[in-house]
Amino acid sequence: MIRVDPVPIPIESLPEAVRQAVGPDAPPERRLTIARAVVPMEPAELLSVLAFLEGDRNESVAQAARDSIDNIPWNVMSQAVRNLVHPGVLDRLARTHGGRQGLMELIVANRHTADETVAYVAGSARGPVLDQIAANQARMDRFPRIVEGLYYNSETRMGTVSIVLENAVRVGIDLSHIPGYLEIVESILGKEAARKLKAKEAFLPGEAHEPAPEAPAPVPIPGVEMPAGAPPVGVDEGRPITTVVAGEEILEEGLEEDAFAGLIAETEGREIPEDADPDAEPEVDKAAALWKKVARMSVAQKVRAALLGSGEVRALLIRDTRRLVFMSVLKSPRLNEKEVTLYARSRNLNEEIIRTIAFNRDWTKSYAVRAALVGNPKCPPNQAATFLRTLMNRDVKHLSQSKDVPGFIARAAKTLLQLREEGKAH
Repeated sequence: MIRVDPVPIPIESLPEAVRQAVGPDAPPERRLTIARAVVPMEPAELLSVLAFLEGDRNESVAQAARDSIDNIPWNVMSQAVRNLVHPGVLDRLARTHGGRQGLMELIVANRHTADETVAYVAGSARGPVLDQIAANQARMDRFPRIVEGLYYNSETRMGTVSIVLENAVRVGIDLSHIPGYLEIVESILGKEAARKLKAKEAFLPGEAHEPAPEAPAPVPIPGVEMPAGAPPVGVDEGRPITTVVAGEEILEEGLEEDAFAGLIAETEGREIPEDADPDAEPEVDKAAALWKKVARMSVAQKVRAALLGSGEVRALLIRDTRRLVFMSVLKSPRLNEKEVTLYARSRNLNEEIIRTIAFNRDWTKSYAVRAALVGNPKCPPNQAATFLRTLMNRDVKHLSQSKDVPGFIARAAKTLLQLREEGKAH
C-alpha cells in the first residue's frame, strides 16, 4: 500500500452551531454526548461532526463517534455521503469505515473527494471500486499517485493495470518516481515504449550502465520443471493477456487473475530466513508449489510480483533469466538489506545483479553488503578492492586465507593486513 497523508477536517467546515461544542476546549462530556449522535442534525451534518470527533484526543469520544457512524442505517448513510462536500470528512470515512460494503464506491464517485483520498483507496481497496477509479482518467492525469496506488495494490487486476499504464504513457503522465517504472512499462507495453521514456530521463545515481551480460542458465530446482524460453501461448479466463515483445504482441498464458492475487496474499510476510544460503537450491517440498505458480506467470505478472511480492517470491524471481524480471526485484520498494546481502553473496546470480548492488551507494553503506561483495568473484574488481579497505581485520584475515575468493582479493587482503600491522608498530 502506498502512503498518502490524510486530508484534515478543519473545525470551520462543521456547522457553526456545534463548533464550540465539539472543539478541543469543550468539556469531554459534551463532546461525548454529541459523539453518541443524540443531538438532532441533518444526516450529512451529523456525519461530518462524527467524522471530526473520530479524531478526538479522548479515546472514549473517538470510539463513540466510530460506533455511531457504524450504526447509521445504510439508506441514511449512502444519501449523506452523496451530499458531503468536505474532502476531509470523505477521507476520514474512507480510512476508518472503508470496509462497509458500497461505501468506497460512493466516496470515489463524490466529486468533492480529494485526489489524495482516491489514491489511498486505489492502494488499499479491493473489488469493483478499483475499476471505477481506473475509469477516471482526469483524476489520474491530475494526481499520478492514483496510478501508483492501483499498480501496487495486488487486488487490482492485471488487465486494469495494463489499460491504466498504457493511458498514462500515451498522455505523458510522469510516473518516473515509481520504483521500477521503466520495467513496468516494458513488461506491459514493450521495449520501445520504455526506451522512449528512458531517453527523457537522466541516468539515476549509482546505477551501473555497462552493457548487460548474457543471462546465465536458470538455477534448477530438483523435481520441478523449469520454464523454457518464451512463455507458453494461452488465454486467461477467456481473455488473452498480451505483452509487446520486439514490436509484436504475443499471447501469454499467465496465472489467472484470482490466482495471481492469491499468490501475493498467501506469501505476504513469508520472508527468507536470516541464515539462508543464497546459492542453495530451494527445498522441493517447500518451494515446488510456489515455483510452479511463479513459472506460469506472464512477464508482466513476474515484474509486478517482483515489485510487490514477498521476500520468498523475490528469492525465486531474482533467479529468472530475463533481465526485465531480475532487475525489477532490485527496484522493489520492499527489498531489504538482508535480501541484498544474500544476493551480493550469491555466485549463481547474473553478474549484472552483483554489479548493480556494488554501484548502489545506499546498499553499500551496509557493512554486511560490502563484505559479501568482496568475496564474490562477480563483483567489479575496483569496487571489491575499495570495499576491502573498509572491512575489519577479522574479515580481511579470513579473505586472505580463503581459496574461494579471487586471487587478487586474497593477495590484497594479505597486503592490507601487513600495512595495518606496520601502522600499529609505528
